[in-house]
Amino acid sequence: MTPALAACVLTLGTVAQADTTTLDKGQMTYEIFEHSIGHVDLATCPDGFDDDKVFCRLTVADERAHVFAFAYEGDQVLQAVRSYEFDEGFLNF
Repeated sequence: MTPALAACVLTLGTVAQADTTTLDKGQMTYEIFEHSIGHVDLATCPDGFDDDKVFCRLTVADERAHVFAFAYEGDQVLQAVRSYEFDEGFLNF
């Protein structure tokens, strides 16, 4: 290892910190999701979700789109995750 690389590793090791968030009752709330997962806010949810009861967020991972539906009520707990293939009908909501 070169001296420059060693210095970089030492610097990163002292700067990097990890925060741990505990899920209350094992439930993912929107507050936790909002601050920890990169996403896009959707104006409406895809078919099959009740827009009066849930709001949806979109992530992209593993070459698929994933819609997360959270309850409007209470702690805004995650209600469902639905994954979609990227195809012509993908953005029909």
